[in-house]
Amino acid sequence: MSKSSILPIAISILVLFSFNILMLSSVGPSSLPRQLLSWGIGIFLFFVGSQINPKQLTSSRWLIFIFSCLILIAPILLNNITRGSRRWLDIGPVSIQPSEVVKPLLMIFLSISQHPVFHLIPVTIIMAQPDLGSAITVLLLITPIVIFNRKIRIIFIILFLLGVASSPLIWSHVLHDYQKNRIINFLNPQNDPLGKGYNVIQSKIAIGSGGFFGKGYRQGSQGQLLFLPEKHTDFMFAATAEELGLLGVTIILIAYFTIIITLIRKAFSTPNNQPLFIFTLGVAIQIWAQAFINIGMNVGLLPVTGIPLPFLSLGGSSIMALLFSIGIVYSS
Repeated sequence: MSKSSILPIAISILVLFSFNILMLSSVGPSSLPRQLLSWGIGIFLFFVGSQINPKQLTSSRWLIFIFSCLILIAPILLNNITRGSRRWLDIGPVSIQPSEVVKPLLMIFLSISQHPVFHLIPVTIIMAQPDLGSAITVLLLITPIVIFNRKIRIIFIILFLLGVASSPLIWSHVLHDYQKNRIINFLNPQNDPLGKGYNVIQSKIAIGSGGFFGKGYRQGSQGQLLFLPEKHTDFMFAATAEELGLLGVTIILIAYFTIIITLIRKAFSTPNNQPLFIFTLGVAIQIWAQAFINIGMNVGLLPVTGIPLPFLSLGGSSIMALLFSIGIVYSS
């Protein structure tokens, strides 16, 4: 494990950890012990992952894939319904989100097998939960393979064009009503300002009112007075912008940029290990996609999808899976 290459990522994750704990103690203090436990387990999983090289798991790739699909389908079979969806799995007093847990496992499978078509099976299962946001981020894990394999790239361009052509059918028969409402209210939040458009409106007010330096720690009116919904999960970015301002947000964005660019450089430093190369690019794309989509929905540029902001939103499953994945990246 190269100490010089991991140092920028370690510092950036430490910065995000500090913001995560600081803001969670402000807007969701009751969740702080559980989040600290998740970070502790995540650090342990990082060291576990650092002993796993995808190239060494070639013979187990299909077992990993089947196991991932079984984890994803478990909430549906057990009918664990939370807010109208079956995307959580209760293990004793702990709840995990399978769609987050399986991301490193699916990336291992993809990096070894390079069979993106089979990857559509777990994506379909996640859609059935239903969880459109997670399905999108899991689907994006195939990006490195699509980019570097010409034949697969052509296939997915054709599939993409077919998807665009069939979008009216997807709208009518695939998307659920609440997903349609999210898109409609994304395009016009004022259409239902006290209902479906409320979250985005309050998020934009919180971000805009923060200014450069913010209103101050625990001084945000939208977050502290409960105007901003899901302020410790989906809208943690807005709560942070309100209390810590543009200055705090800029530090967070620099941390994300550092992690992503370091992972990309790490990927291209391992050209002789194609599985690790693909896996590392997959982790970089996952972090970029989740950050881009979450921040985009907070500022009203993308529909609300319920995707956590990496290392910043409340969510033990996401943090543990990401730290495990980064551990695998530095396994050689």
